[in-house]
Amino acid sequence: MSMKDLAGRDIICIGPVDWEPIWNRSQQLMSRLPHSNRILYVEPPATLLSAFKDRSLWFKWRQWARGARKKTENIYLYSPPVVLPFGYMYPWVNRINQRWILLFTGRIARKLGFKGPIVWTYLPNTLRLAEGLKPSVLVYDCVDEHSEFPGLVKREAVLEMERDLLGRSDLVFTTAPGLYRAKKKYARNIYLLPNAADVGHFALAEKEETPVPGEIGRLPHPLLGFIGVIHEWIDLDLIEFVARSRPGWTIAMIGPVGPGIRVDRLTGLPNVHFFGRQGREELPGYLKAFDVCLNPFKKNVLTDRVSPLKVYEYLASGRPVVSVDMPGVMEFKEIIEIAGDYDGFLAAVDRVLQTDSPDKKKLRLKVAARHSWESRAAYMSEKIVEIEETGDKK
Repeated sequence: MSMKDLAGRDIICIGPVDWEPIWNRSQQLMSRLPHSNRILYVEPPATLLSAFKDRSLWFKWRQWARGARKKTENIYLYSPPVVLPFGYMYPWVNRINQRWILLFTGRIARKLGFKGPIVWTYLPNTLRLAEGLKPSVLVYDCVDEHSEFPGLVKREAVLEMERDLLGRSDLVFTTAPGLYRAKKKYARNIYLLPNAADVGHFALAEKEETPVPGEIGRLPHPLLGFIGVIHEWIDLDLIEFVARSRPGWTIAMIGPVGPGIRVDRLTGLPNVHFFGRQGREELPGYLKAFDVCLNPFKKNVLTDRVSPLKVYEYLASGRPVVSVDMPGVMEFKEIIEIAGDYDGFLAAVDRVLQTDSPDKKKLRLKVAARHSWESRAAYMSEKIVEIEETGDKK
């Protein structure tokens, strides 16, 4: 079996993030399914309060009125209307929200003529929405320990909603060993499938013709770099420690700073530079400038159960990687540096700067090539076909 076995199918993806601007697993996979699939990608709705906390979300109040927006020849985007807040704290609020979203999303799916769709969800609280769309196969792709997210989340409420989804899903994928162990007793058909990289895209960092953006190209070396959303789970204390310990090193932080995240203590340092959100097309150029790529996650339950997408992208660029010690990177322990504490992290960067070689880069690129989104999409498609052929569904 191969990806072509899903050809011609209708798929509704309940996405964890908007399609743009930052791509993660959901967009990478949906964009690699056969073009004969019709895909409706449902973006997460804003709540009645979220736009007051983050002004950039006001556009979502009117986005839903546009209906389905055609993104590519086979992918449609839909942003549902705003919902009640506190859906991740109170299951009864979530039930109201899911019925509300279903009312509008179901109407869009019918208008597009979707029949017996594969429903592919990324959110732990979406069982009622997913089943209301009358799926032929229900897939839950579990990429995070959602119950550990900071903010308006009640841990036990999220776990309860997710267990219902796990129990009713025909097929479950998890991205990290910790997630697999935590979820397997609630799911019937569950597989461990880590993240991957857009290998061809990030390999552009190795191309001579790929330009380095002028602003980062002017920074002094050695240049340490991070790419990703700067959120609660990124250890900014570690970044500060490295910057203060090695004033001759330069650190570049590429990516948006999440709401409520204070970076003042870092912006005041002369060797730390923030470049904000950059387009996907520009990222290989930024990576080309890096001497070392950093994976500075905090160590907690959330990060113990995550597959760090950025590490796959770093490796696909050929750049050396220094990471904190976390289960999601252990499969790469032979080709990256892994540190257990701050002093160890500093020493690991020192080692990389002194010992990296063309042979090590060649090995990183070889390993990265095995972890492509194409291979992940093919594997998941194969498992969906197996479920349908064997009738091993809920």
